[in-house]
Amino acid sequence: MFIYDIANVLAIFIVIFITFRIGLIPLWLAFFLGLFALTPFVLNGIFFPVSYMPDQLTYFYRVQGIRSLDVDWGNTKMLVSNMMLAFVPLPYVETFQSLGFFNRLIATIITIWLYASKNLRGWPLLFLLFYPSFILYSSLALRDTLVFLFMIMSVILFLENRRLLALLFSLPLFIIKFQNFFLIIVFFIVHLYFARGTLFYKYRYIFLTLVVAILAPYVMTIIELVDFYRWALFYDDGGSYSDYVSVKTLEEFAYLTIQSAPYFLMKPFPWEADNFFQLLQSIENFFLLGFLVFMFLKVSRVDKRIAFKWLAYIVIAFGIYGLVVFNFGTAVRYKFPFILIMIIGMAYEVYLNHGKLILNRRSKH
Repeated sequence: MFIYDIANVLAIFIVIFITFRIGLIPLWLAFFLGLFALTPFVLNGIFFPVSYMPDQLTYFYRVQGIRSLDVDWGNTKMLVSNMMLAFVPLPYVETFQSLGFFNRLIATIITIWLYASKNLRGWPLLFLLFYPSFILYSSLALRDTLVFLFMIMSVILFLENRRLLALLFSLPLFIIKFQNFFLIIVFFIVHLYFARGTLFYKYRYIFLTLVVAILAPYVMTIIELVDFYRWALFYDDGGSYSDYVSVKTLEEFAYLTIQSAPYFLMKPFPWEADNFFQLLQSIENFFLLGFLVFMFLKVSRVDKRIAFKWLAYIVIAFGIYGLVVFNFGTAVRYKFPFILIMIIGMAYEVYLNHGKLILNRRSKH
């Protein structure tokens, strides 16, 4: 079976080699993309056993079934994700590691696209390459790389004012990960709220008042739905009813949402880690916090509006996710696409608006 995955990784090497030869990427970037193309061999099944993330087997068997024209029509969300993975142009799905190579190809193409077409350079590019959680989850047989693909495409297109196309690229998220679709729509709204020169910005307080007026009668219904979803996830993670703290008022909802944003970013702390993997996650979280602060300060020196817009968005996104996610491992997995779109989005928006490549000393204004 190993030989089939050799064919998959060779196909990725060919893509990297061609893009290097035609001048889309430099040699150093081609080298690291090629090196990370091998990570499914190491991370999937060796450092992290399949039993740690058993969903991989479900994705593997269903993608294998689709390629054999034996389709499981059950779960729509999983079916669409599996269909997308099945059409990734790599030859073999013979092991659960095979889908790791499918995801590595997607991650490789995203990186090449951002470098060659969107001028991603300097520290934001290095962060994309070496972010441990991205390396891990793009090496596994899961849908998270697909989710990141549609999120980053939607964000980049919306920043370029290609808004209908951005909405189109966000639509697959409606099926494969609805909560991320909802939060991408939130990003669209937050961006318009901060975007000077638009009709939305000019009348933003009127729009905000209308939204509040429309939602006000349904506040308690929304809180009850969120609380039900919180309880379901809490129970799925092994929690008991006696330990669950229900959300019953708007004040409690607002307080928990604000409190949940730093929780979602930083948990688990080192003293909360139950295993070596969680300890690594906690260490990564401190580096993440430092890099996010570093990026925020650098961007705010160029354009405070961009910096505070992204800060507002990430607080909203992490507050909502942190409100319903209790499992540390799940939090890391759900968090990494938002970290990436924030880092890449801030850098690209500064480049679009000011012609500057953030954190690249050799770049010219």
